[in-house]
Amino acid sequence: MLERVIRETCIAGAVIDRCIKASFPRGGKRKKKEKATSDAVKKNNDMLALKNLTRLINLNFYPGDLHTTLTYAEELSPEKANSELEKWIKRMRREYKKLDKEFYYIAVTEFKNKRIHHHVVMNYIDFQVINRQWKMGRIRCTPLDKTRNYRVLAEYLIKETQKTFREPENATKRRWKPSRNLKRPVVKREWVSISQLFQNLDDIKPLKGYEIDRDTLRKYTNPVTKLDHLEYQMVSNEAVPRLSVWRKGKKVNRNETYRKMDEMRQMDMELEDHAAVWDVL
Repeated sequence: MLERVIRETCIAGAVIDRCIKASFPRGGKRKKKEKATSDAVKKNNDMLALKNLTRLINLNFYPGDLHTTLTYAEELSPEKANSELEKWIKRMRREYKKLDKEFYYIAVTEFKNKRIHHHVVMNYIDFQVINRQWKMGRIRCTPLDKTRNYRVLAEYLIKETQKTFREPENATKRRWKPSRNLKRPVVKREWVSISQLFQNLDDIKPLKGYEIDRDTLRKYTNPVTKLDHLEYQMVSNEAVPRLSVWRKGKKVNRNETYRKMDEMRQMDMELEDHAAVWDVL
């Protein structure tokens, strides 16, 4: 009888992301390995992409930072649009450097069923600077809200490109494009009692200084590994989160070792927020 399960903890900004999962299927015996269907693999990769992007945004961006949408006044090829984005990024780096700041971002490009446009999550700078450096079309800037948990934004961006990022027309072949200076989330693993995996969702208690985001509580069977999972997020209720790192467990570079390497691409973003929105010609 399996008595221990794996608990993964990732602290990203004000959010503690937790996943508890079995190492063997229910009953304690590993079943004969079956090839996962393409739909199951796709679903699993989308779940992992959402988790990873949420952590990356939560760790690097804060209320008041920007979700910027860059559009084009005329039709461009994906290759040309990617080139224009690269030029804009270089110009923006120079603008931040003038302010003795560093430009960091996550960029997502969508080109299916509508004119090509870019979503860029970026640290704050005056809107007029962005407007000065982008002359290809319209700009929309939405400040990140005060929740400090940008899971909904990440989910929106994943849905924007989940059907197109592998297509030949996609010039980057990635879901999202992060700047190299972003901090990377650290995931730690530890063995815990199996009772943590099968506890009632209503009985889960947050750590001191945190509240459980009830919308993130879920139990499910992984579509690829067929293992039981329990996931949830805790958000700091203090201005300065009480925890910045999880000292227990062992650091891991990948939170799911069965993920296909060729599926481990990165990804995208956009969100209609309740905060102020500026549209500029």
